Amino acid sequence: MTQQCTLKNALQTFVDTFHKYSVKYEDRDALNCKEMKQLLNKEMPNFIKNSKELKDIPNLMIELDTNLDKELSFNEFSVMLARVILESHEKMHEDNPLTKGHHHGPGLEGGPKQKGK
Repeated sequence: MTQQCTLKNALQTFVDTFHKYSVKYEDRDALNCKEMKQLLNKEMPNFIKNSKELKDIPNLMIELDTNLDKELSFNEFSVMLARVILESHEKMHEDNPLTKGHHHGPGLEGGPKQKGK
């Protein structure tokens, strides 16, 4: 049995999760503020608590909504994902000693630090 690529699975999860929430109130391919808030609170609660990017959802929506339609297309949503991934990666490297090898802490998700990963 062939195992699928985990990066491919992660990308599929991003798309599926976006669509799970983008059709909650209207049959559109975009997130309104209420849908975005639900997605973040349900799917990323620890990230909201630990992220500078996600603390103020209404302002985040304004910042990401580049076409000013008061919704986030998948392209606009992807910008937020990229920023959160970068912020989480930086957090993973905080408080880890500069020793041989590559070490990660828990990132924005929180939890115990991992050694030697």
